[in-house]
Amino acid sequence: MELEQAIFGRRSVRKFKEKSVGKTELESLIKAAIWAPTAGNHQPWAFICLTDQEMIHKINTVAPGLFGNPKAIICVCLDHKKTIKKVDKEGREVSNPFGYWDCAMATQNILLRAYDLGLGSCVIASFNPDAVRELLEAPRYFEPLMLIILGYPDQDPKAPPRKTNVIFWGKYTDKGE
Repeated sequence: MELEQAIFGRRSVRKFKEKSVGKTELESLIKAAIWAPTAGNHQPWAFICLTDQEMIHKINTVAPGLFGNPKAIICVCLDHKKTIKKVDKEGREVSNPFGYWDCAMATQNILLRAYDLGLGSCVIASFNPDAVRELLEAPRYFEPLMLIILGYPDQDPKAPPRKTNVIFWGKYTDKGE
């Protein structure tokens, strides 16, 4: 698949066929994720892959944004032990946004690769991260950021319109293109 086709063709899918998503497909998605750009090559991400329908149901109970019948979920976590540390003027360690950006770029790679493999996907951000961490028995320094629901699509969502007046040349003006 051409990159442009993946970028312009990918949609958020929330309705899936009964066909399961295999370990081979999930491994391919994670391989794409770990090749995402990362600040300082810290690679602060961790991915927990779920295919057990009982566990997916448990996750659903703490994720009001999770609709449909996903056959797999990838929980994208920020591993705070791997993040770039930043120190303020008083010498205190403060949060640094790079790890969040890195995980977002890894997520985009997962979404594009899923589309390339014929899988539907949707990012879910409406969930209780502490409850998800507990269900997945993840350590406290893992911060669940996103749930990516996956399956073979049973719908073909149409593209929503895109704003085009967001380009400015040389400097900001009150009228984008």
